[in-house]
Parts: sequence; structure tokens; C-alpha cells
Amino acid sequence: MFDIGSRIVNLRKLHNISANKLSKELNVDPSTINKIEKGTAKPSIDLLFNICNYFEINLSEFFADDQAPELPLEVRRVCGKIQQLPPERLKILESVLDTWADSD
Repeated sequence: MFDIGSRIVNLRKLHNISANKLSKELNVDPSTINKIEKGTAKPSIDLLFNICNYFEINLSEFFADDQAPELPLEVRRVCGKIQQLPPERLKILESVLDTWADSD
């Protein structure tokens, strides 16, 4: 069974955010986050959605089974922009990245 509380703890640690700060950012009582993380309470769908929005992920990403480390926010933003590039610009970008990688 998926552990929602552990997932929230992992997201907080990944983003270096305390439970108290998360509760303030989401405008919920700190004990609510504490209970969810300990598994003694379940978040409402609205709260879960707000948590996902705060960490800039969607519900699918939140519940993903793979435990691969999440990409930093900056990398995810760049990846989002890359996905929108047409093929000819992707080739140019790849060439630039190859040049940078070879210069190290």
C-alpha cells in the first residue's frame, strides 16, 4: 500500500522544507501535516492537490511507484521547455550540450 505520509516527508526533505513551513504555506494546522506524515490521518483530496501544487508535481507523479530521485525544480522546468521544442531546435540544443560536455 502506498504511504502518503512518507511521500510527503520525502518531498519536504528533497526541497529542504520543514513540516511547519509546509503547513504555513498551505494554510493548514501544523498538526494536520504531522498526523498525515505519521499515518494517523489521511489528507483530503483538496489538501493533497495543494501539496502537489506546492511541490510543482501532479497527482500522477505523487503516486508514482518508482522511487527514483526526483529531478530538481530547475531541471524539471528546463525539461518542460525542451519538450516544446521542434525537432530541428532539439538537434541544435543537443549539439550545444555535447560541446559543453566535451569541454569539461
